[in-house]
Amino acid sequence: MSGQIQPLRVRIMGRVNFRMNPTTRIAVLVLCTLGAVACGGSAPEPAALAEPTPAAAPASPAGDGLSVTGTAPVSPDGSLTVVILEPAGNAVLEPPDTPAQMDQINMEFLPPVVLATVGQPVHFVNSEDILHNVRVFNIDTKETAFNIATPIGGTYEHYFDTAGTYRVACDIHPQMGASIVITRSPYAAVADRGGAFALDNVAPGAYTALVQAGAERSSHAVMIADGATTLTLGSN
Repeated sequence: MSGQIQPLRVRIMGRVNFRMNPTTRIAVLVLCTLGAVACGGSAPEPAALAEPTPAAAPASPAGDGLSVTGTAPVSPDGSLTVVILEPAGNAVLEPPDTPAQMDQINMEFLPPVVLATVGQPVHFVNSEDILHNVRVFNIDTKETAFNIATPIGGTYEHYFDTAGTYRVACDIHPQMGASIVITRSPYAAVADRGGAFALDNVAPGAYTALVQAGAERSSHAVMIADGATTLTLGSN
C-alpha cells in the first residue's frame, strides 16, 4: 500500500493475537537472535508439557483388614458361645445390606446360630417339602418378635429393631430350635466348640467385648491396635 510499512500481525499458540509496530518488531528479532547465540545454537524447542500426576487413590478406611482372634469361655449347656465387640463412645455403624439367612432343612434350623445387626434384613427360608412355621421370641423379655408359617420353598424377611438374643422355634415340629443374636455392632462371631473365635476388618480403638456363653454373660474392656490382636476373654 504505497510503500507504507504495515504493523506485523503475530498469532501465538493459536489463541491470542498481538499487533507490533515496526520498532517493536525489530527489538524482538534482535533479542531472539542474541538468545540463540548465547545458548550456542538455534533457539531451543519449547519443553513438552509434563503429564498431569494421577490423583492418589483414597486411603482405605481406618481398621480395614485388622484381624482379631482369641478364646472365650465354653457354654456349660453345650450351646455355642457368641463374642461381640461394641465400640466405645457413640459410633454410628450402618447395618449391612446383605441379608442374614436361616434355613429350614432336614427338620432343623440351619445354621443353629445366626448373627445379624439391628436394621439388617434376615431371611427365613423353608427348603423342605413340608410346611413349617417360625416363631421367634426374645429370651430375656419373652416378647414374641413374630410367628409366621413358612410354606414349601417360601422365604420370610424380617428386620429386627432391638438388639438381643432370640429363640427360634417351629410349633409344628417342637424338636426344631435355633438362636438369632441381634447386635448393634457388625463385629460379632460364633466361637467354635473349644471357644476359639475370629473377627475380620475390625477398626482400631477401644471396645467392650461381650461374651454370651449360654446363660452366662460377661463384658471386658479391650483395645484393638494396628496389626493382629489376640484376646483372652475369661477362662474355660
